[in-house]
Amino acid sequence: MIKSIAQLLSAASSRRVAALSRQVAEASVEDVCTTVGGKVESMSFSEARGYVRARAAGIVRKQTRLAVTQDASVHPVLAEAVARLATEQIVPLVLRKTGVGVPAATSQVRLAA
Repeated sequence: MIKSIAQLLSAASSRRVAALSRQVAEASVEDVCTTVGGKVESMSFSEARGYVRARAAGIVRKQTRLAVTQDASVHPVLAEAVARLATEQIVPLVLRKTGVGVPAATSQVRLAA
């Protein structure tokens, strides 16, 4: 039992979790943007971050299940770690894509008096 837990926490598995979480985040970003689309623009950065994280959780879990079932080399126990990391990775991607927290470009040019 302890040996199998140690194998799950090895460096190779942590690299695999990181790679799979990036894959899951990229596969989920469009669905999350569609879900939160017009709602986050009026929120503060902190509110939008929490809202995106909450709405992304279900989509990320679904994509994680798909990724784990398609890749036999991933132990199902790692799915929770993949989903947690992918959720954290997707938040800045969605906020950037929706423009929340990005300073608006100023179109006016200041002229000296």
